[in-house]
Amino acid sequence: MWSKHRNARQRLIDEPIAWLTTVSADGVPSTAPVWFFLEDDDTISISSKDPSARVRNLRESQHVTLHLEGDGTGGAIVVLSGRAEIDDEAPPISSHRRYIAKYQAFLDRFGWTPELFAENYPTRIRMTVASIRG
Repeated sequence: MWSKHRNARQRLIDEPIAWLTTVSADGVPSTAPVWFFLEDDDTISISSKDPSARVRNLRESQHVTLHLEGDGTGGAIVVLSGRAEIDDEAPPISSHRRYIAKYQAFLDRFGWTPELFAENYPTRIRMTVASIRG
């Protein structure tokens, strides 16, 4: 999947913010910034507040897109399409050492511990990528 999209894959590893778009039961899209982590199996882990529009929407429809910021001139666009589901069996995000390491500077800036982050963003979402543009 990534052979033609190596730069996109590296950006998913390096960049801290992506935009997740979910769709409500009425077909209305909702886009919000998220922290995320590209897993070894190429799924994407996201933690979410709950209640939130994204969690409510995912309970109705698993169709999502995830995109990264462009370069400000219309280039460097990365859009992933796929399905996402609530992972009720996942342990708290505070136990995901590599996810926490990616965001440690953010946690420090906000004065959060990994446990406080997990408490405020308790719902684990796992996205399976079906297609990549960019």
